[in-house]
Amino acid sequence: MVPPLYVYYCSGHGFGHATRVSAFASQLLSLPDRDRPSVYIVSSAPKHVFSDSIALGAHYRYADWIDPVIVQPLAYRVDRHKSVEVLKAFLKNKDSFLETEREWLISVKARCVLSDAAFLGCLAAKAAGVPSILITNFTFDSVYSYLATTFIDDQHSAQLNGTPALSPDVPISHSVLEPLVSQIIAGYRSADLLLLLPGHIPIPSFPSEVPLPSTKWVDSKENRFHPEVIEHLMRFRDQPNDCILHDHVPFPSSTALARKSKIFVRKVLTMPLLVRPPSSSIDCSPYTREGRARILQAANVPPELCEAKVLVVSFGGQVLKWPGRKSSSASAEAQRGAQDVSNEVPASPKIGLGINLKNSKGDKKSQLPQLRISEPPSLDVKIQQLPELEDHRDIDPQPVVSPRLATLSHIWIPGAPPVANPLSSPLVSSPRSIRNDGLRTSLPSSIVREKTAEKENDSLSPTFSPSRLNANGAGFSPLMDMVNMVASPRVAASPVTPRCAENMEEPEQADGVRSTLGDTHLDEDPSQDDGVDIPQLLPDSRWIAIVCGASQEQREDTSDLPENFYLAPKDVYMPDLTAVADVLLGKLGYGTVAECIDAGTPMVYVSRPLFIEELGLRILLEKEGVGVEMSRQEYEGGRWVERVREAWEKARVAKEWKRKVKEGEKRDGACEIGEKEEEIRNMAKVVVNWVEDCWKDI
Repeated sequence: MVPPLYVYYCSGHGFGHATRVSAFASQLLSLPDRDRPSVYIVSSAPKHVFSDSIALGAHYRYADWIDPVIVQPLAYRVDRHKSVEVLKAFLKNKDSFLETEREWLISVKARCVLSDAAFLGCLAAKAAGVPSILITNFTFDSVYSYLATTFIDDQHSAQLNGTPALSPDVPISHSVLEPLVSQIIAGYRSADLLLLLPGHIPIPSFPSEVPLPSTKWVDSKENRFHPEVIEHLMRFRDQPNDCILHDHVPFPSSTALARKSKIFVRKVLTMPLLVRPPSSSIDCSPYTREGRARILQAANVPPELCEAKVLVVSFGGQVLKWPGRKSSSASAEAQRGAQDVSNEVPASPKIGLGINLKNSKGDKKSQLPQLRISEPPSLDVKIQQLPELEDHRDIDPQPVVSPRLATLSHIWIPGAPPVANPLSSPLVSSPRSIRNDGLRTSLPSSIVREKTAEKENDSLSPTFSPSRLNANGAGFSPLMDMVNMVASPRVAASPVTPRCAENMEEPEQADGVRSTLGDTHLDEDPSQDDGVDIPQLLPDSRWIAIVCGASQEQREDTSDLPENFYLAPKDVYMPDLTAVADVLLGKLGYGTVAECIDAGTPMVYVSRPLFIEELGLRILLEKEGVGVEMSRQEYEGGRWVERVREAWEKARVAKEWKRKVKEGEKRDGACEIGEKEEEIRNMAKVVVNWVEDCWKDI
């Protein structure tokens, strides 16, 4: 008997979607034979991020036309205007994309559609007469709606010549957003079941109690949800059946499920924390000495440091260097860059790396991110008009030249988190070649695209995958790979060599890894300078840092790394590394937060105030784990010590206890399936039963 086919749509916006899709797909594929479905993952995320579930038999189909994404030129900055242009272009072609997916779902005889959080998947399921399940903690209608907030994300970023490094952060008018967002929420309204993940925000397509716009949900002065919204979130989580839901959207009359539309009732079920488990064998588990040694050895940590405290730095696409420490082959170019910095071109929409260049003689106290409430947008605010996109994949947030410059008071950390995201999504595929055969007639040639030879796809993959050709049939310029590459910064600083405090010639400073600055001049009057902020990254020499997502260039030459800093391998399994970590430094994303909570690892985070999902994740982290906020000034200035130590002290006792318990379980041969895995597997059984009930008597 052929097992029923579940199609799982996965948004390409961030690793969190991909990791939890793979985690739940793995549980579906681990059910007993009588219950186990076949699973087909459809996403613009690359195939390898779903390796866990693919190893269990999941199929994969590449598709970069299933959802638009929010454009983030920096890891913690949202470009509102580019994001809206991407959304407009996507919606312009939505009907063609929808028809492609409808026909494909019918052709593969899909029994159910699951979606994390691609609204087009829900729309396509309804059009194909297939029940659909939304599995998420947020939806993108809320995210786009929040682009109207008057909460201004102002970094005061500038190049050395005073030119702003980023375009002004100006709210988008509700009148512009409302007709666009209404199409997104209509897609989510097509979903029949919601599996609500922890860390959720309001889901306006299901309960009707907290409608859009999402700007009304947030206290702009505090950047937190209003009390009544938090009350709704708790009630929605604990008593979902008490919430009033929007009506069920009927199936098309031509489909088999149409006759059940009148008796179909939408539901909300709460999910446990959906997270990938750490490795379980004694040799690989992060909770055994053998496993810990293996993980650290993979990052080239010397054996004598395997008992050190570990800070994991996880922002993606990073280059961590100290000012002026460049290889000899690059030194001449760096000097030329320093001389030419005053001739930088003015900022444009393609310049995306910014840094706070506050004067070193100014106030050095730690501050929260530069966030303020705006007045209604002034008519004299000049926003460069972006050309209208024909395709949502045409956006290019890559900076022409990186304005990320080393200064006396800032370590050079381009991309960590200020990273130039070459595409709006950090999960884009490798470059694709284009061919002109087999294109579907239902799609305009300008928006038809096909994956190279479908090597990433399995036998069920269709021949009609939307592709793009230009007017003469030639292929477009290839997209960047999934790792967020940074533009080559121009350095204007002399060598700085960080050393641990006890190794310094000057009086010992036990509170951090410090550095001497040498004779660096940036047109400043030394007589007017009363000192500079010296980078303090690690609490002391008993700590090491492991950096995730480093560029290929840095992997080839690690001589620029600060002392006691190491690079995680490209294929590192993050649940293992997170469990080994004593503290993790990153941004609030679902995958990172979930894995920190599961491992008992405290998290130091740099806020992304314009991404509303963060507000729900912050509540989750405060309730279930340990979270400490680090300001952008502290991060970019290299003043990490205080926040890292604070997080470690808060979680130290619980973390040590968890490690001892877990190591004891491994030594005693405890069952490999943990409590959380069992909860997720039970939800997989619930999904299978719900799907079969939908098709009962059909």
